[in-house]
Amino acid sequence: MVKDKLTSYKFPPPKAYIPALSNQTKNTLFNKVRIFTLILCLICSFSSEVNAQKILICDAVTRFPIKDVEVKADRILVGRTSYLGEIILPKTFNVVSFRSNGYLLETLYQNEVPRDTMFLYPSENTLNEVVVWGKYRVNVDQISSNMPRRDLKDFGYIAPVKKLINGGYDVATMLDKRLRRDRKHVTKLREIFEKLDGKDPIERAYTKEVEENSVRNFNQ
Repeated sequence: MVKDKLTSYKFPPPKAYIPALSNQTKNTLFNKVRIFTLILCLICSFSSEVNAQKILICDAVTRFPIKDVEVKADRILVGRTSYLGEIILPKTFNVVSFRSNGYLLETLYQNEVPRDTMFLYPSENTLNEVVVWGKYRVNVDQISSNMPRRDLKDFGYIAPVKKLINGGYDVATMLDKRLRRDRKHVTKLREIFEKLDGKDPIERAYTKEVEENSVRNFNQ
């Protein structure tokens, strides 16, 4: 009977011996845990900055930041800008759009997004559509055919070859020839002036007269 009681009795498990830690040891462990947590937070923040792009959205006229700008990447809402006009874009996307009340919608590809600052233009300073109607139709070929050769060269046209009827004269060509002749004449005159000590004949005569008057006044 006693044997049965002994076999049926369950002894409690032995208690593990945990040595008491000193205050210095506790402080050391606490400092290690705190340093490990700080390093882990820094690693997480660094990885998030590498994988994302932070930009600033400003008004193109006032250069002030714009808050509550709706930003979508590939038609998925990324978020809205803060009161400082900042938002973080995802690492990879195809197209991103920026929408805000009072501003034009801006849609850009990833390679077109600026690295730091994005500008939105106010919609009140723009026109949705501009239609221009011409009252008269102008034949450009006809105008160019009546232009002098020197104007054709200035505007990049090729001078047309005119066929004169009954031996007529082309006034534009005649004036163009006179212009070339005048230019040659002016060039020759400039060369002559350079040979004359770089002075104009009138200036030389005036200078000579002034010198002679100065000599006369000095002698008197």
